[in-house]
Amino acid sequence: MAGSQNWQWQVEDVIDAPLERTWAAFEDLSLIPRYHPVVRHVEFASGASRRAPGVEYKCIVPTGPRRGWCVEKVVEHVPLRSSTIAFTADSWGLGKLLDDFVTEIAVEPFEGTKTRVTLRGFYAPVGWRGWLFNALVIRRTMRKRARDTVRGLKRLLEAQASPEGIAAAPGTSPGGDVIGE
Repeated sequence: MAGSQNWQWQVEDVIDAPLERTWAAFEDLSLIPRYHPVVRHVEFASGASRRAPGVEYKCIVPTGPRRGWCVEKVVEHVPLRSSTIAFTADSWGLGKLLDDFVTEIAVEPFEGTKTRVTLRGFYAPVGWRGWLFNALVIRRTMRKRARDTVRGLKRLLEAQASPEGIAAAPGTSPGGDVIGE
């Protein structure tokens, strides 16, 4: 699906974690606040907490200059390969400036037990205002946010040696012990 859209940006990184573990972390929507640079809460609009076709969720940015929310819906999902997510609503007004906004994340094995992660953005600017804002700000900001998100996922996975560690709450060890006390 994403291939039929207007490609706008792409970021890529290699994570020192097996494909299955990387995919498991990506599929778990409750982990988004652990690796996304500004999302601090996720509401499971469709009741599911794992990515799958049709699953909808709301990402919330509670503070800062970009305070607000966006609703995302999984439109394509091929386990251990790729997922395409549509941005269906937002509080920032991006829906008025960008049409058919989707992102696609793809994973593939890389050099043994590592995983290459590629995150791409596709959309069409709406009107001269959308075109201008995209050229001056949106594309660059979105690419940086995507890069920071992939780096956050990388930090999360590389800092945690086991799937149990990924699920641990922030500030705790994989065994549940509070860190720093």
